[in-house]
Amino acid sequence: MILTIDVGNSNTVLIGYVDNESVYKKRVITEKKDVLKYYTSVFETIETKVDAVVLSSVVPSITQAIMDVLVKQFQCDIHCVSIENTKNFRVKLDKPHEIGADFIATAVGAYAQYQAPMIIADIGSASKLSVIDADGSFMGGAIIPGLQTSLDALIQYIPHLPEVALDIPVHVIGTNTEHCIQSGITYGLIAQISGLAMMMEKELGMECTKIITGGYAQLIHSQMKEFIYNRDLLNDGLRILYQRRDLKSTSIINDNE
Repeated sequence: MILTIDVGNSNTVLIGYVDNESVYKKRVITEKKDVLKYYTSVFETIETKVDAVVLSSVVPSITQAIMDVLVKQFQCDIHCVSIENTKNFRVKLDKPHEIGADFIATAVGAYAQYQAPMIIADIGSASKLSVIDADGSFMGGAIIPGLQTSLDALIQYIPHLPEVALDIPVHVIGTNTEHCIQSGITYGLIAQISGLAMMMEKELGMECTKIITGGYAQLIHSQMKEFIYNRDLLNDGLRILYQRRDLKSTSIINDNE
C-alpha cells in the first residue's frame, strides 16, 4: 500500500492506495503539541502493509516530528514533498521556493486527471486558488480566509454576535442573525471563489477546467456547479508523485544500512 498523508492546519488526512484505488482512509485532528505520542497512536492503527509513504505538510513546526514517527513505524521509503524534492514540476512564480507541498500535490493530481488549463479551489483553513496553464506549469493563484477561519474572526472581533454552527442555510437571504452569519460566511466564500475564477479566466483569455477540493469543500460544492468536486485530489497527487518517480530522494530507510 502507498500511504499518503496530508497534514493541514486543522486536519490530517491519510489515504492508502493499492493499484490506484483507495483502500484505507482516516481523518484526524492535526495535533501540534504532543506530536510524537499522538501520531504514533494514529499510525499504529494501520494494519495493511505499507510499501511507501508520501507526506505533505503545511505545518513546519511539526513536520520533522511526524517524519521521525514515520521512520520508526514503517520500514519503507518515506518521502516529504517540497519544491526542492520534486522533479518535473514547472513553476512560474516570482519566488518558486515559496510554493507549499499542498499546492504541488493538488496541481499534480489535477493535471493528471483533468484537462488543462485549470483552476483549483482548495477549501481548508485557508481557501486557495491555483492556476495551472495548458502545459502543466503552476502559474500562481490567490489565498483567502477559509470558512471556519472567517467565522472565528467574525465572532472574535465582533463579540456581540452569537456563536453559530458552520453550516450553509437554504436561502441566501437570512431572516435571523444566525442565518445571516451563516449565509455571509458560506455564500460569501462561494461568491469569492466563483468571482476570482471568472477574473482569472478573463486575465488568461481562455476558459479553464475548474476543480474544487479540500476538507470544507463538501459544505459548498453542491452550490458550485461549474466546479468538479474531487475530495481526495491532494492525496491523489501524492500517490502520482511517487508512482511517477518524481520525488528526488527518500528520507530513510533500511535497518541494515
